[in-house]
Amino acid sequence: MNKVNFLFGIHNHQPVGNFGFVVENAYEKSYKPFIETLEKHSKVKMAIHFSGWLLDELAKRYPDYIKSIRKLVEKGQLELFTGGFYEPIIPVIPEEDSVNQIKKLSKRIEELFGVHPRGMWLAERVWEPQISKALKMAGVEYVVVDDSHFKNAGHYEDELTGYYVTEEAGYTLKVFPISKKLRYLIPFENVNDTISFLQSMATKDGENALVMFDDGEKFGVWPGTYEQVYTKAWLEDFFSALEANSEWLNMISFSEYVDKYNAIGRTYLPISSYSEMMEWALPTRARADFESLIETLKKDGTFESMEMFLKGGIWRTFLSKYTESNLMHKKMLYIHDLIQKENINDQKILDEYWKGQCNDSYWHGVFGGLYLPHLRAAVYEHLIKAEMMIDPAERAKIEQFDYDKDGLDEIILKNKKMEIVVDPDYGARVLEIDLRDKAYNVVNSLTRRYEVYHELISKAITNEQLEKLGKAKTIHDVVLTKEEGLQKYLHTDWYERFSFMDHFFGDNATLEAYASSIYPEQGDFVNQPYDTIGKSKFMRHGHVWVGSDWLPIDLEKEFVLKSNILEVSYKIKNSSDRKVSLWFGSEMTFNLMSGDSDDRYFDWGEKHNASYVGTFEAKNVSIVTEYEKVHINVETDESVKYWMYPIYTISYSEGGFEKVYQGTSLTPMWKLSLLPDEETILKLRIKV
Repeated sequence: MNKVNFLFGIHNHQPVGNFGFVVENAYEKSYKPFIETLEKHSKVKMAIHFSGWLLDELAKRYPDYIKSIRKLVEKGQLELFTGGFYEPIIPVIPEEDSVNQIKKLSKRIEELFGVHPRGMWLAERVWEPQISKALKMAGVEYVVVDDSHFKNAGHYEDELTGYYVTEEAGYTLKVFPISKKLRYLIPFENVNDTISFLQSMATKDGENALVMFDDGEKFGVWPGTYEQVYTKAWLEDFFSALEANSEWLNMISFSEYVDKYNAIGRTYLPISSYSEMMEWALPTRARADFESLIETLKKDGTFESMEMFLKGGIWRTFLSKYTESNLMHKKMLYIHDLIQKENINDQKILDEYWKGQCNDSYWHGVFGGLYLPHLRAAVYEHLIKAEMMIDPAERAKIEQFDYDKDGLDEIILKNKKMEIVVDPDYGARVLEIDLRDKAYNVVNSLTRRYEVYHELISKAITNEQLEKLGKAKTIHDVVLTKEEGLQKYLHTDWYERFSFMDHFFGDNATLEAYASSIYPEQGDFVNQPYDTIGKSKFMRHGHVWVGSDWLPIDLEKEFVLKSNILEVSYKIKNSSDRKVSLWFGSEMTFNLMSGDSDDRYFDWGEKHNASYVGTFEAKNVSIVTEYEKVHINVETDESVKYWMYPIYTISYSEGGFEKVYQGTSLTPMWKLSLLPDEETILKLRIKV
């Protein structure tokens, strides 16, 4: 009788800083019922991975759940996989952090379950060849990645029936391919379809192995899956079918398979992730063309034969595609440099720093949390805390170096209370305003970008409509929306969203057009380079559009930190031979984390929540987030006009299209009327 080995595993993860109710929902809908179902089927063997932060949360909240897993481990039914404790993208963090994060999770697994893990789950299956060394140094024997990794290396489907060995600098590592076919079958299609596919791979010698290792959340948390997996008993039926066919279908653990069978051969995998991730990582223009190519090949019936020769982007492209992702990553590297410089070994500091490496906030696809401000805020919170413990800046300091790694210097000003990062090459904008004792970056916004999936918003259906389809669908096969009418919030910014962006407006500019980013900008300052003069002063010899001509204007901007006050001074000089009459605005961004909460507001004498759109005349405004206990005053020397509006993005996730508050734009505006060679000085203060 022909036989086949089936290696099954799930990966459970919640990002650092996720809401407690999200963890509870995942536990009730997926983590708990999955294990309860497995307990009924003693012949089913499988592997499981928990990211470290989630594992600690579950151990704290649900100790009986941990006991249940330990019993399954002791019975030999469950094999625990390790990984980076805080689920970092391994190739893009320093090697010593990779090694130590993996060792930390392995140690935690030993404490809770009494076993030392041999296998590893690789976050988002992001593979680069050099990580073999770090994984082996951390005590990892084997890792699971996608079959697309192998296909991109030239391996055909019929060659992916076991594991291979790869190496880096002589450090060898065993690598298993995850079957994309099984990822799409389980748990979305009929159980018999999975059993039939496995049977088709059975051989006389019985050495073939097929691997399915994917997100545990697809078993109950993904839209429509709870009813499919538990209410309609898909998982129960699946486990029963595995047991019923055990005569030819061998459920085996990864460790047992490695101990029993040799590697198929040696391989060297290219930089890869799962195929969807490599599509998402492409720059937007290239992604649109790549997806068009795939559709063409599918229509021609040649996609399956050509897929192994198709490769999208690489994960690191997110760092160039999204400036906000790059800034978090480079702040992490900045903290790493401080740790190295000060030779830090304090575990509390290292844990704060490592928490800032949690991957979800750094990328965006159907998954990925870059568009979720609370996850970005968590990254900043932990990195700021780590930096504060290393460098409390008892004495104010100014640093100048290439902070964001674009080949040009940025300026960092910091004291005990505040830290700002100034980017002279792009409008002398402020990339980050950290309230250091609150571990809170008040900028932390996101530019409204065009995404390829915006073309699908008109085809989106609600969860209620999905339920009427009668069965769960993979999130890659259906377009969902959380609410109707989102098209009206679709705006594309022509400049990136940070603070102290220098605008010039004519009298015909309107708040509505400004908020939609379709207003007529009458200066060339917003996204253009400034010269650095002195340590914290910046100058641009630019132009403004008056009548039908570009007229020269000199703008000098200086930042000064004084304890809990950031003072910004502008000197604007009309260098033309004509009178200039325009409005000047200094746009700031404040992310209050929610646009419609009563405890997060702008106080103009009366309180307005952060989603308010309006024009005000004032000398100052208070900005408050009660939960974080942040209170900021924005002050000017005289009463000026303010424009205020919320920044919303429309993104697509596993839950469908959604509107996400990314901050509030606040722009104080001064009316200028400058004669030739006349100059004016304007001052603006942020007081914490």
